[in-house]
Amino acid sequence: MQDKGEDQNHIEDDVSRYYGDRAAPRAGTRGDPRMWAAFGLFFILAFAFASWLPRLPELKREFGMTEGDIGFVLLAMPVAQLCVIPLVAFGSVRLRLRTLNLICITWLLVAIALTGLATSPISLAVVVFLIGAGAGSTGVAINAAGFAAEEAMERPILSRCHAMYSVGLATGSLTAGLIAAAGVPIIVHLALTNTALLVVLLVIVRAVVDTRKPEDDAPKFAWPKGALLIPGLIAMGCLMAEGVSVDWSSIYLAEVIDAPAALVGAGVAAFSGAMAVMRFAGDWISERMSPRLIVGGGAMLSAVGYGITAIAPNAPVAFVGLILVGFGLAPIVPLAFRIAGKLSPNAPGVGVAAVSTLGYAGFLLGPPLVGLVAEASSLRLSLGAVAGLLLIVAILSRRLQT
Repeated sequence: MQDKGEDQNHIEDDVSRYYGDRAAPRAGTRGDPRMWAAFGLFFILAFAFASWLPRLPELKREFGMTEGDIGFVLLAMPVAQLCVIPLVAFGSVRLRLRTLNLICITWLLVAIALTGLATSPISLAVVVFLIGAGAGSTGVAINAAGFAAEEAMERPILSRCHAMYSVGLATGSLTAGLIAAAGVPIIVHLALTNTALLVVLLVIVRAVVDTRKPEDDAPKFAWPKGALLIPGLIAMGCLMAEGVSVDWSSIYLAEVIDAPAALVGAGVAAFSGAMAVMRFAGDWISERMSPRLIVGGGAMLSAVGYGITAIAPNAPVAFVGLILVGFGLAPIVPLAFRIAGKLSPNAPGVGVAAVSTLGYAGFLLGPPLVGLVAEASSLRLSLGAVAGLLLIVAILSRRLQT
């Protein structure tokens, strides 16, 4: 088994080969290719994922689907994610991170491009299942690559990686909307876009930090247990709260706050904007604060934000609450993935996959649970319950192993 010094030499040799005769930047600087490669992986995933979503209304009309039909079709995605994420560890202990990312992202790009070949709701559901499998596995692969890069560079970058995901979502959605408005057929749009993304991937994947092969007894199935259980539960609680913010804020503003139509969509924008800003600052914060303080303080701030939103008398006050929620949640999930990688040093993909399993489960369960509570009581009470959930996350932060 290689020791840490030998592994660091291997990484430095990779950087030298990447630059050839040119002078390589100093490790950990803004010009470090390992950092930009990690950023690029997150951007590609988000841009590709956002490219096909604006075309769904077009497919809905073409196939004569109802909102319920679309809901059942989209259900194939989280089912695929929950099936594939625990199994990604099997590949992460056998493949180099470069290979793992290349396979997973290529799968995703091809699956998204197949959307243009769907001819019925059933075939569309099959494609969506393939997209979900690709997105779930890619999420694990890129987070493992981001963790490996910051370990090699000896400086945190994972929060900014997640911020680049937000940038990719915004630019991908905007680009796809413009292409759709121009009347470009779906199959042409997605084929050209994903081919371009594949070319970018082939260029940047050379700079992705590789990890040494793990020991033979490394776990092959990723399930959160032992020391990984706490960061897994923290990710679950925070992604549950994030899913509720995205799925319910517009309904809350429209039906409970009675906000003007022009402001209904601004709730998601306020929340997402706050998350993006904080994630760009998250790495700077993580160098100056302990993980327990970041998780505990962030969860407390988000709980306060949800409390304000739940009792808000008008839209401006609700926006303040949603902004606080975004600021508080933003650094926590990247930090949970970082801790998971450290707890599985020889196979960071195993730890990331384990935490992702609970995290994505929370993201999927949160919105419907809020709907059930709201049905039995009120939406205000449901949001108050999410505030209570985040207080539990703050308590769990004291048991983090860092």
